[in-house]
Amino acid sequence: MSFEEFEHQARLYVLEAMDDDERASFEAARRQFGQPAESVIEECKRLNAAFALALRPQPPKQEAKAKLMALIQKSLAEKRATKA
Repeated sequence: MSFEEFEHQARLYVLEAMDDDERASFEAARRQFGQPAESVIEECKRLNAAFALALRPQPPKQEAKAKLMALIQKSLAEKRATKA
């Protein structure tokens, strides 16, 4: 893996979006590239945190909330029925 590929993969690593084989390959490259690799990972972590803080929470849509509440009520009713 080139250092440029490592930089691109670091974003996925920080998001924990790699499968086991990809993670193993990335971690081997991390050891190979040493401190420059650690700097890239730290920068990706900082950017990830800044992005997460920049998002504004949105209230759930009433339709989605109603569906979720109906599923919860149904599940509770089924559990009560099996206990009786």
